Amino acid sequence: MGGTAIGYVDDPSAAFHNPAGLHGVQGLAFLGDFSLILGKVRASPDTTPGATSLRSSLVVAPFFLLGAAYRVTDWFSVGLAAFPVASGGAEYHYDIGTTHAIDSTEIVFFEVTPLFSLNVPKDRWLPGRLAFGAGYRASMVTFDRLQGDKDDPQILNLALRGFNWTGFRGGIQYAPIDALKFGVVYRNKVKVAAKADHATVVGQQATDGELDFTLPSKLGFGGRFDWQRLGVASDLELAFQSENKGSPLIGTVNGKLTQVPNIFNWQNGVTWRMGLEYRLGEKLVIPLRVGYIYDTKVTNKAYPSAFGTPPAPTQTLTAGFGFAWQRPRRRSSSQRFQVNLGVSRRFGSTHVDASDLGTGCPLCSHAGDYSITMTGLYVDASVDLPM
Repeated sequence: MGGTAIGYVDDPSAAFHNPAGLHGVQGLAFLGDFSLILGKVRASPDTTPGATSLRSSLVVAPFFLLGAAYRVTDWFSVGLAAFPVASGGAEYHYDIGTTHAIDSTEIVFFEVTPLFSLNVPKDRWLPGRLAFGAGYRASMVTFDRLQGDKDDPQILNLALRGFNWTGFRGGIQYAPIDALKFGVVYRNKVKVAAKADHATVVGQQATDGELDFTLPSKLGFGGRFDWQRLGVASDLELAFQSENKGSPLIGTVNGKLTQVPNIFNWQNGVTWRMGLEYRLGEKLVIPLRVGYIYDTKVTNKAYPSAFGTPPAPTQTLTAGFGFAWQRPRRRSSSQRFQVNLGVSRRFGSTHVDASDLGTGCPLCSHAGDYSITMTGLYVDASVDLPM
């Protein structure tokens, strides 16, 4: 459903979407998701003609979400989940004279999140159902960068790792009636200093390499309405990407501290998500879903990157279906099972002229055509067992 979830998530994936969603867990719940992302990026990683408007090799990125939750009391639920929260990267091959060059980047933010929700009983404080949730975010970033001769890249050879323990995510869900749900969620800015004892930069051996990465703060709003067999949902997310100014690559070369500028100067972004669901079956156990996502331009034409989203808006189409059922266990409760399959297609493109480019960023890319095409394949299964 276009990735919508802020207003109505009710399983352990609340760790990612909105911690208040844990209030929907009946007893002991488990969820497992596998996501396979296949994509290609077009960009200009180098000024040589063979590396201008060059299409990358196929990016194959397997991701996951694993989560569990438990309703301790009617008022209180707890959970734990782990998942990649952001990623980027691509790999290019081209010739410079007689040298067969490789130019590749892979960056992944991982997150482990313990969380809880405060579940206000129905009609206690407000008409309907109200829940508050919060999660602690322990983040890790991995960054791998190669540039130069395919067999011995000497321009850049980096393998950086970093951790941050100051993350937070909080949210609220409110349903005045069962058919109408609203939610709001916020996550704070996380800055991770990724480090390596040894690195290669422009043919020189460096020690104590360091590069800072920022996962920006984000504010999201969502709602959902259900009527008979039909459900409609929408989310609006504000990502404060202007917090991504950039940071230099730092290292010690021949006993001297050296810095290589790395500039982003991104702008704040808006993501709009829309989803529809139609439920089949006598007990409405087979939901069919479609969705749409629109992302405004975030990255900067003056400092383009060959390893991520182009400096242009992108659009995403989604579709999927599921199977959900309940097995009566006691007079007042039942076991809930659900399996879902989905597919997505993201795309966007632009052209960067030489006149668009800024100065002072040797790690940035160059003029040419920039585009992204990504296909996502998703499967998840969950169970909620009354205790």
